[in-house]
Amino acid sequence: MKVRAKLLIVLLSAPFFSGSTAPAPVPRPSANKFDSSPFAVGEKLVYAVEWNPPWYLFFLPTMDAGEAELSLAGETVYGGKRAVKIIFQARSSGTLVKLSGVKIDDHFEFITDPETFCTCAVKKKLREGKRKRDIDVVYDRQQRRLHIRETDLGVSPPKLKRDEFVKDIPECVRDLFSALYNARRRDLSMGDSHRSMVGDNDRVKEIETQVEKRETVETPKGKYDAWKLNTVSILGGLFKDGGQFKIWLSADERKIPVQFEAKVSLGKVSGKLKEVQP
Repeated sequence: MKVRAKLLIVLLSAPFFSGSTAPAPVPRPSANKFDSSPFAVGEKLVYAVEWNPPWYLFFLPTMDAGEAELSLAGETVYGGKRAVKIIFQARSSGTLVKLSGVKIDDHFEFITDPETFCTCAVKKKLREGKRKRDIDVVYDRQQRRLHIRETDLGVSPPKLKRDEFVKDIPECVRDLFSALYNARRRDLSMGDSHRSMVGDNDRVKEIETQVEKRETVETPKGKYDAWKLNTVSILGGLFKDGGQFKIWLSADERKIPVQFEAKVSLGKVSGKLKEVQP
């Protein structure tokens, strides 16, 4: 049974970065908040994640799948320019681990432009049972190409699986999480829609986000008045094996993602907010 971080967040999905230019930390960020954005450096969101089996596994109950954590970790310098680092982590626990026998401890880092939230680079460390992969992705906006490098660490010695360039990509590609932060900067109202080019590894798809309705959402952190957003892929499926992704943003100035839901080929993965820092 494959329940991966990709499914846990958009699935909540997933992407990462290498290259000779490593981002250097900035001792004193120029600003803690991005212009008029509803979020600031240091924000951390923690979610309780559940797995709902498909109908033909009706004899299985909804299960605790683990925890997901999304944080705006800090500012850096990348390619001589100011950038921001986003970190996402997914850890499995509870009944699902006992049932599947697979433990997940995935870590992702995204380097993105703080003005446009176009992605510069991504670094993935996938640790899913015996499957251990490092995936690095670098976006070259000037040459409109990306470089992906994938290493299998589950064998000894480690084996390089991919090391290639993908050409003719859009000038601005956002990873799933950068796209989420960018969506939080927009004014939301019923019926609104917005398109964006979203990348995951070497795949780039045009995604349309639609504001469906406003409703009350109950989470471990409390009740929220929230906007329900549905994500639709315009040019083929973004998610492996099909599926769709929905997210609820609090209907206040912070627009915090308070709940998410990913319908996939093997049931449904959902997450509810349980902790916010600060």
